[in-house]
Amino acid sequence: MQKRIALLTFAIFTLTLFAAAQASPPASASCDLGGGKSIKTDYSSPRAKGRKIYGGLVPFGEVWRTGANSATTFVTSADINVGGSPER
Repeated sequence: MQKRIALLTFAIFTLTLFAAAQASPPASASCDLGGGKSIKTDYSSPRAKGRKIYGGLVPFGEVWRTGANSATTFVTSADINVGGSPER
């Protein structure tokens, strides 16, 4: 019985590590604009893993959906213009 529990525990641990290694790792980028203004973006960093993405996995002109990770966040410390429109 103890061998079964140990084997089951090992299998769960191994599968957990494997699943964690497959996810797109988190990344962030920030930019100091001066005058106390900054931009910070947190995102998941997708991996192509040797695959040809555009023109292969995804046809040209279509969006590559990189996975089911958390949404990208975009945080600014001041009001900005995006595409000519003021954003807060």
